Amino acid sequence: MRYLLSALVGGIVLATSTVAAADDSDTAGLYFGADVGLFEFDLPGEVAQLPVCRSGQCDSIGSPDYDDVNFRISAVIGRGIVGNLRAEGEIFFDVDTASGSKQEGTTISHSVSGDVRTYGVMLNAWYDLGLDTTWSVYVGGGTGLVVAETSHRIEDLDDVLPSLLDDDSDAETAYQIGFGINFEGWHAGYRYLGSSDLNDYGSINQHVLMVGLRIW
Repeated sequence: MRYLLSALVGGIVLATSTVAAADDSDTAGLYFGADVGLFEFDLPGEVAQLPVCRSGQCDSIGSPDYDDVNFRISAVIGRGIVGNLRAEGEIFFDVDTASGSKQEGTTISHSVSGDVRTYGVMLNAWYDLGLDTTWSVYVGGGTGLVVAETSHRIEDLDDVLPSLLDDDSDAETAYQIGFGINFEGWHAGYRYLGSSDLNDYGSINQHVLMVGLRIW
């Protein structure tokens, strides 16, 4: 958690430093914003690779399905740099609950459940293509850090074996690209977020549909 907080603070400081260096004559000023998003979470999360399972005791237990639709909340601070180019610091948070799976054997059966909490700090650059004074289209992307905290519970439904619990976390670099439409401070857009390989879980790949508000 300290690593996460340090990353969040570092991202905010970096974003603030970037926007503070902007030339007021070429910008639309400092802005703040908030977004909500709907995304598809795709993360392998193989149970057999968990530390509590590496002795082979989980080889017959199926992994939960982390391919599901969930929600994201994010906050941003940004400012124009020059012309139609904006720099933006972003923090986001989302939670994915894994679908439970059940494995039945000849004498015992197990159920597997889990969740993944993903935190992120991103530094983005967006370019606005003005259609008129009310509408504009934006494109761009960013880079940063994601932290995934995972929790699994493997239960023996026949009470033959003790339940296995596993909690883990990992932080990796990430990037995103996206585009959208602005309308009088409101925006709607798409993001693709990808990360480096997280411990035992592979890489994050998220397709996010966003709506939000920017206030100057």
